Amino acid sequence: MKFTPTSLSLAAVVDVFDQHDLFDTLDNEDVLRLSRLGGGEGFGTCQSIRKSTGISHRRILRQGMTAAEMAERICRRAAVSVGCDLQSFDAILLCHSHTDHQACQILADELAERCELDRSSIQAYNHGCAGFLKLMSQGAERLCYAPSGSRVLLLSVETPEYWHDAADRLFCGIVSAGATAAVMHHGAGIPISCLRSGDVAIPPEARINQAPLFRKDTTDVFDFRGTALRRTVMRMNSEPVFLNGIELMLSNLRSALAAANPQPGERVIVAPHQPSGKLLKALIAAAKAEFPGLEFLNNLESYGNTISSSVPTLLSRLHEVLNHNGLPAICEGDHVILLAAGICMSDIADQMSAGHACLTWQNLRPLPATRCYSDVVASVETLR
Repeated sequence: MKFTPTSLSLAAVVDVFDQHDLFDTLDNEDVLRLSRLGGGEGFGTCQSIRKSTGISHRRILRQGMTAAEMAERICRRAAVSVGCDLQSFDAILLCHSHTDHQACQILADELAERCELDRSSIQAYNHGCAGFLKLMSQGAERLCYAPSGSRVLLLSVETPEYWHDAADRLFCGIVSAGATAAVMHHGAGIPISCLRSGDVAIPPEARINQAPLFRKDTTDVFDFRGTALRRTVMRMNSEPVFLNGIELMLSNLRSALAAANPQPGERVIVAPHQPSGKLLKALIAAAKAEFPGLEFLNNLESYGNTISSSVPTLLSRLHEVLNHNGLPAICEGDHVILLAAGICMSDIADQMSAGHACLTWQNLRPLPATRCYSDVVASVETLR
């Protein structure tokens, strides 16, 4: 779906990672122990975990904390960041990924009750890794022809510890809890020049094997505190997911660059989904061979793979992430490309989801990492 130019932007991007009472932290010694539960081979050493995942610490919700508590906190922080109450948003779009498709609806029910919102104002989705780009597309559909001043709240609230097996080496070292909120505004904010998201069928010839890309498994597993229990978890066919994830992000990067059309000498920063250390390194190596001048952000070490929250966290923590990557501070006119690919929750066996967005930085001011970036206006051409 193509929209005519208008003035859409991100007026704020915030997160909850500074609210330490929400979380417990798992280091690589914890992951080493978890990976060996149930008699599995597990990881060999903490060093091998760090090399494979690129992560030193990941988060799980603290006992007694809930996804609803985290969702309420990020909602209220977002409202404060733009100086309004939650009732003033034209819509609240929530991504909460899970093996249970009803989990996002249950969370929306709880959030509406906690924040005294009309339940119809919250639309909940089980989008997975490309969830933020999908929420942006859905927000753009609502706002493109809305009056100036309209705004939509995009929430990513992720608790992957509740739908993964802590003894599964493919996931136990990478997934991490987190929540972000972004205000998409018809007016002031970080201008969006293009936007695309969607689902892509992965044909047989693009797979190393014919097993499903992902599958659900209801079985005896371990939670991330080491307790044995029975639940439905996600399993991954790693090689075709790895290869097609890289190719989808490369394809979206090419499309984003064609749309943004950066001129010689203009800076381009790529903020990709943070799947794992191995995949991110492979993506960056392939992309730099084709586009040597681009700068890529890696935020895995202390944040991990927070599913749909990973890309917006790169925005909410942009100053911190640039510094961590040894890159210069962002300047007015710099291009920022958001990039994601991963599981397609509506067809986990045969499709993957992907997307991209192009932002242009303006009116830079030194701001704390979790405060809004505002006071810039531009037009948007949204593609879906």
